Amino acid sequence: WEPPHLGVMDDHDTAFKVARAEDGVPDLTKIPDIDNTGISLNLKTRFQRDEIYTCCGTILVACNPFKRLSCFEADDVMRYKGKRFGGEPPHIFATAEATFDNIRQGEGNQSVVISGESGSGKTETTKLILQYL
Repeated sequence: WEPPHLGVMDDHDTAFKVARAEDGVPDLTKIPDIDNTGISLNLKTRFQRDEIYTCCGTILVACNPFKRLSCFEADDVMRYKGKRFGGEPPHIFATAEATFDNIRQGEGNQSVVISGESGSGKTETTKLILQYL
């Protein structure tokens, strides 16, 4: 998995590639304009590609697809197991793994805050975290 346009120099190019919201980057902190327009455009682009998870640093933003996606299977659990946060595409399993890893490392009690409007998928997200654990 290679995140698009993360603002790094290409080996064959001396130009600095800037992360653009219209490309739908996986981490909102990489776009130059973190404002309502940039965030909305980035989330919309990712949502249209069925990429419902986007990070903003260590915060996971989820957009309810209101349909069943194939990114919650046993293979997906294994994809995130033992991986550091940010090493794979944004996903609720990455958040669950990071939380569990913090417990294993002796970081003390951990919590995951799940918030949103009615129908936004809070219950399903909670079930996915429990499934992962």
